[in-house]
Amino acid sequence: MKLETQLLSLQERLQNAVNVSYTAPKESLKGYPYATGYCSSAMKGVIEDLDKIMDQMNNAQVIDF
Repeated sequence: MKLETQLLSLQERLQNAVNVSYTAPKESLKGYPYATGYCSSAMKGVIEDLDKIMDQMNNAQVIDF
């Protein structure tokens, strides 16, 4: 997957988490616990994916001519 596509996916996941943090507290069946869990999960997933991207970048062979 292209780096740009990966970064756009991470951006979308974080934007969804921000939206949930605004809307879930207003919904009686979700509330703050749902928003907290959703956002925490999204942030942890983004951190894991960023770590993978950084590993890929660090392990890429650079050919210097």
